[in-house]
Amino acid sequence: LARLVSLFHTLPLAARYKCTQGLNDRAYYCDAEGWIREALLSAVCSIGDGSPVQGIAMAHMRFLLYAEAGGGLPPHVDLSRTDDEGRRSTHTFILYLTDCSEGGQTVLLEKQRAPGPDGEGVRAEVTPMRGRLLLFPHMCPHLARPVVEEGLP
Repeated sequence: LARLVSLFHTLPLAARYKCTQGLNDRAYYCDAEGWIREALLSAVCSIGDGSPVQGIAMAHMRFLLYAEAGGGLPPHVDLSRTDDEGRRSTHTFILYLTDCSEGGQTVLLEKQRAPGPDGEGVRAEVTPMRGRLLLFPHMCPHLARPVVEEGLP
């Protein structure tokens, strides 16, 4: 995890390009050597009942940074990616590089709309914790609650 955080600090931040992006920044990385993908697949395979897990992790990855209070994302689904060999992604992984003491939860939704005031429509709410890995299908609607505390990993 420390190696990944160090890598993140070397990556340039991409320009914010759409107003729906909110108060977050993005950096992109291609894991050409495969060290992140290898670690990710090892972590996924260690979960569960020991049944064999098949899959690949895509080489192209995106880091999201919520360095400003208020940063979050509205309800959305993720798009699949296609690699150079024609394989399509089906799942999203989020590996939290930092804790977030207040706000910043990833909320998995039943439908692509904001949850009701009593939590109606929420499947799960995941609090950012350093080292926590969240894996879900691209087509699962989700949002990122606004962060309350500013900071960098």
